[in-house]
Amino acid sequence: MKNMKTVAGMLCLAGILSLGMGTTVFAEDGDSHYPVTITTYNYENEPIEMTFEKAPEKVFAYANSNIEELLALGLGDKIVAACGLDGDVREDLKDEFDKIQYMDTKPSKEEVVAMEPDFIAAWYSSFDDDWLSDVSFWQERDVNTYMSLNSAAKGPASEFPRTIEDEYEDILNLGKIFDCEDKAEEIVDQMKGEIDKVKEHVEGTDPLSVAVLEDEGDSFRVYGTETLGGNIPETLGAELKLGAENSENVGAEDLIAADPDVLFMINYDGFMTADEAIADITDNPAYASLSAVKNNKVFSVNLNEVYCSGVRTYDGIMTFAKALYPDLYE
Repeated sequence: MKNMKTVAGMLCLAGILSLGMGTTVFAEDGDSHYPVTITTYNYENEPIEMTFEKAPEKVFAYANSNIEELLALGLGDKIVAACGLDGDVREDLKDEFDKIQYMDTKPSKEEVVAMEPDFIAAWYSSFDDDWLSDVSFWQERDVNTYMSLNSAAKGPASEFPRTIEDEYEDILNLGKIFDCEDKAEEIVDQMKGEIDKVKEHVEGTDPLSVAVLEDEGDSFRVYGTETLGGNIPETLGAELKLGAENSENVGAEDLIAADPDVLFMINYDGFMTADEAIADITDNPAYASLSAVKNNKVFSVNLNEVYCSGVRTYDGIMTFAKALYPDLYE
């Protein structure tokens, strides 16, 4: 330990200290956090480096994940404007959310420029030509950006699967950018702790088979192993009965043939409620033969918990864990 501290001290004196996760902190002395360089992406899915000389002071935030991450890190006072919520903000963040300027409709790129932000936290799709333009547009104006990893920042899911680890990295990177790493690590450690608890519980047992589906009318969209919706139950020790190799849509016959032990149906604002998503299966006589229906093992999970979930990754973990292993949470 003494030698490790000595090495770290020498690195700080040299002006460079690696923090892992693709991030390097460059410091003039051992007491300085900045400048910080973070790896993010442009609209061509190319990794680029963003250097922060200080913590951003005027942030434009888009979508649940970025808005809620900033609020959870205690950075609401840094948000000059936000938009893009799907449904309500997370319950425990509502008081802080009420203090920020939230826009019901997306502002134009020109309106965002007029806000004079020094940082934009958004999704991959935000940086297309139809809205904010590529990150280079903002770099030329001395505005740093951060693109949520699971929003397709690295590329298509078939090549770059969406994982819990990427959600961790988003939170930890924001912690580094704003010099609130302890809080970011606390949020991530809570998620990791719950996963460790479940893994210990299921060790030595046969895995439950699951399917995570979204009703698209004439077929079901499968949340497979390359999606966050598939990665979470797999991480919790379950086995995907559908989507273990790809996430192609399936029909009723495919679902009946797969017959998973536990079935999760996606719900989201403006589509269907959790109760409606469950009833979509349980009230349909065509699915009466499913083991999950017979055993009351049909559940619903909100899209915000399984897509660019941010701090709601914990909620997703708990939704799956409680449904899969109720005896652990009695």
